[in-house]
Amino acid sequence: NIERFTYQGAEKSSLHAIHFAIAPGKLVVLTGNSGCGKTTLTRVMNGLIPDQYEGTLDGKVTLLDQNLHDFKTGTLAKVIGNVFQNPSDQFFTRKAEDEVALVGENLGMPQAELRKRVKKAFEYMSIAHLMDKNLNELSGGEKQKVAFASVYAMSPDIFVLDEPSSSLDVDAIQDLHDLLLLLKAQGKTILISEHRLYFLKDIIDQAVFIE
Repeated sequence: NIERFTYQGAEKSSLHAIHFAIAPGKLVVLTGNSGCGKTTLTRVMNGLIPDQYEGTLDGKVTLLDQNLHDFKTGTLAKVIGNVFQNPSDQFFTRKAEDEVALVGENLGMPQAELRKRVKKAFEYMSIAHLMDKNLNELSGGEKQKVAFASVYAMSPDIFVLDEPSSSLDVDAIQDLHDLLLLLKAQGKTILISEHRLYFLKDIIDQAVFIE
């Protein structure tokens, strides 16, 4: 339940009167015209606001019957995984394998367990051939799959995607659709901010239109 959010220094609020709930295991799409606040809302719901993007937030987001902002950063990373609109924005390394292992390393995961998870993530995404590749050499669709693998390696219950189809061609969008189906079959909860809806029409459980 978000009454209002205003970015620091902004004259107008970016969000106003947002009230809805997401059931576990559902795929929910946030949609609306450009500039309506879709990306801002995902930032609130995954904890990036107000921790990473400063501003004034009136309201509360509840996750697993707990205030989202009561979660410690490391704990939240195990529950919610984020795939950004431009995957390169979330990369901190040069090599695909290193990128997928990064969060686990930062959380102090044992090396044997981490290697097992990284290998499984690449295999699940059908991109084992990209493990030793330089991220700068990959296509947009390949980068997105690496971003998904980096999230999947932590085995979160919730995936948050911000306009994932924006830089993909038709074939890559179909791959994205198929990947979302696989995640749904695993019982994952998926929140997508998106203005293209055609490729999601058979898998949407709930659509939230933002004015």
